[in-house]
Amino acid sequence: MSLPVLTTKRLVLRPVEMGDAEAIAELGGRDFEIARWLTGVSWPYRDGEAEAFLSKIADANPLKTEAVFAVTLGGVFIGVCALEAPGDLDEFSDCPTIGYWVGRAFQGFGYTQEAAMAVLEWGFSNHECDAIAARAFEDNTASRSVLRKLGFKPAGKTTRFAKALDRKVDCIVVRLDRADFERARVAA
Repeated sequence: MSLPVLTTKRLVLRPVEMGDAEAIAELGGRDFEIARWLTGVSWPYRDGEAEAFLSKIADANPLKTEAVFAVTLGGVFIGVCALEAPGDLDEFSDCPTIGYWVGRAFQGFGYTQEAAMAVLEWGFSNHECDAIAARAFEDNTASRSVLRKLGFKPAGKTTRFAKALDRKVDCIVVRLDRADFERARVAA
């Protein structure tokens, strides 16, 4: 299965491609204020890390591994929104898990929430699941706020090793039930 292009009011989300490697490295990997909130990014950024990530997911089935969308604004790459297949969280092993980041210059405009909403719609349409889960560092108030606005509810805690911080971090686990998502979508 190949990923579709998702269109929102202001954004186009398309499958990531190898040509996105430099933008991923520049906006995400080489900016500590972004990398510090991601578990899988090294600090300092290692050359080739973005290319390795893109190669790993290039031919993978997005429903069995990870569906990774490039978030673009007017054709400009501004971040990533991804839905990992069920199994990422032990607490909710039957739920896909959403994750995202947007470059600092593009934060504060609602793009993250808008992109995540499109990926949630795609996720609920393509995964036979009762809910989608997420995790955010306990002290990542910005990400936790986005998840709250999307309707996610606290469901527990976990820890993850953050490569950029070189330590385990406490994470809040949240969950968005399909029924709550559908009710909110109808109300909107």
